[in-house]
Amino acid sequence: MLLSYTEALTQVNDSVRNYIDSALNIMQTKALNGKGLDWEAIKVTAYQKAAIAKNTKEAFPALQYAFEQLKDYHGVVANADTFYRYPPPKDFSTALSPGIKEEFLKGNRIVTAVLPENIAYLRVPGMMVIDEAEVHKNANMLRDSLCMLLNEKPRGIIIDLRMNVGGNSAPMQSGIGPLFNASVLGYSVNRDGQISSEIRLKDGVTVDAEGNKTIAITTSCSASSTMPIAVLIGPSTVSSGEILAALLKAQPNVKLFGETTPGFCNATEGFYIMENKGYLLLSVSRIADATKHIYQEMLVEPHVYVKSDDNYVDLTADPTVKLALHWLGFTRE
Repeated sequence: MLLSYTEALTQVNDSVRNYIDSALNIMQTKALNGKGLDWEAIKVTAYQKAAIAKNTKEAFPALQYAFEQLKDYHGVVANADTFYRYPPPKDFSTALSPGIKEEFLKGNRIVTAVLPENIAYLRVPGMMVIDEAEVHKNANMLRDSLCMLLNEKPRGIIIDLRMNVGGNSAPMQSGIGPLFNASVLGYSVNRDGQISSEIRLKDGVTVDAEGNKTIAITTSCSASSTMPIAVLIGPSTVSSGEILAALLKAQPNVKLFGETTPGFCNATEGFYIMENKGYLLLSVSRIADATKHIYQEMLVEPHVYVKSDDNYVDLTADPTVKLALHWLGFTRE
């Protein structure tokens, strides 16, 4: 192996070698799936794939090869011209129902309704926002929607995450903060299985490591800790949507309905390679709920399985909503 490594090394110019070494070092030391891989062998093959590369752009196949070994379908490897994602475990084009595909065409949005017998309904969409102003805007829109529903004093509430494709967790968690019964919602768990940080709320708003609120919420309201909450999940509940479902699932007043999520229930982190010559987004930690149950397989299973065509035209005719309503105390005739 040493000879193969040396031979491969001598074929690669210095800048390309540094590029590959930097990327592989990040993958080896940071990636959730990086432990236990033969990184010496991976490095040899990466060098071989970059043997005739004159620059970092031409060396991208070497990085793609190394990234493929992680089997990280939540991450991405990229340079200025291209990117690569590992194929996900589900083909979303076939996994999603016609009803939900049609609803996605209407755009990403919060939806509220008051269903029969005073059952509240709140759709929490994905929130692909990074800009601080947009984060605050999304969180407050969601909180305002929740408080409007809670002002109706509902018997229970349906939180629909079936169209939540992920994004920024903070505005989602802060937006529905009044529905959580505890300040510690869950934990991040590193690749050694150790708790590395808390997922925490203060006054219903997410906080940073120092305990400072990350979002300025302008509307306050409260929910009874015993009010039943039905959470709807499915194959397009992804990433932060899955995390939100997992954190809610730990509460005794919550029951999940729908289909098992695709398995992106982890935290990612971005890394730049050699002064922005490349970029890695890696899965770096698993999620544990408030009971410290670790989502080892990184997917969320419902309490009640429902295979549905997802009727968003008439919510009370939707099979998943109907079962949720039944559990919440109302059966549609």
